[in-house]
Amino acid sequence: MNRDYEEKRNFIRMCMDCPMTFTRYDGSVHSALARDLSGSGVGFVTDQALTLGEVLAVQVVPQQAVVAPLRAEVEVVRVQPAAEGGYDIGVTIRRFL
Repeated sequence: MNRDYEEKRNFIRMCMDCPMTFTRYDGSVHSALARDLSGSGVGFVTDQALTLGEVLAVQVVPQQAVVAPLRAEVEVVRVQPAAEGGYDIGVTIRRFL
């Protein structure tokens, strides 16, 4: 695959703005907005402050039913303040559920 642009990731990011949920280790379920998805991770915005290394279960349900929901166990690898408030979270997929 020839990529003539600056980003040389192993997986191309697919931009999306769809609702998702994540479950923390304590069993609490929270809402978020999925921003992008790749073969190895998900970027989302939430009002929850997460911890680097925290393991979550995520469920991303696309708005069009032609695509199956994504259910995965993930690990938090990035936490930054989001421009619109809340937190910009990056997670890597550990395994699909």
